[in-house]
Amino acid sequence: MRTELPASPEETIELLKDYGAVEQGHFILASGKHSGFYVKKGKLVQHPWELQKMIEQRVEAMRELGKIDVVLSPAMGGVPVGQQVGLAVHARTIYAERNPETNELELKRGFEIKPGERLLLVEDVITTGGTLLELTDFIASQGGEVAGVFVIVNRSGKDKVGDFPVVSCMEIQFPVYEPDEVPAELAAIEAIRPGTKRVE
Repeated sequence: MRTELPASPEETIELLKDYGAVEQGHFILASGKHSGFYVKKGKLVQHPWELQKMIEQRVEAMRELGKIDVVLSPAMGGVPVGQQVGLAVHARTIYAERNPETNELELKRGFEIKPGERLLLVEDVITTGGTLLELTDFIASQGGEVAGVFVIVNRSGKDKVGDFPVVSCMEIQFPVYEPDEVPAELAAIEAIRPGTKRVE
């Protein structure tokens, strides 16, 4: 399987297709927006050796974010990527889980953020980065600092999530639509809600 990082959107699509990691249809994303494309990140993370090779090519860019004490990921999709990033940058690695009653992310299992620690937020795929931004409030409340963001696939079209710089293995932009702006040809297809985050 290919492990060199793509240099263009066209190469990104081809890499994702090689891994069976992009699907066409009508999808409601974690942001609540609609898209005709969905990146099936599980198809990438099931190949940890290949994924590690990709991550290692971005370690220098992550180091440029400054000191990284802790890697923090949201469960579940970000967890395997976070573990591999933690291995690559030699950092303690933890994850946050969504409380099914409040739909909020929180630390469990004895995980903690110590005052003064700098954290790298890690996800598999982002479109708006909203899930990662959910993490920033309690990081600040516990005296931590966000160093930046790392993702495998950046769908946002931006180099920042909020005020935080993004390092990614690949970038691709597929059109996304607000619920009341879905094109007729997409609306004609039954919408599927992939993922685990509850959309309000």
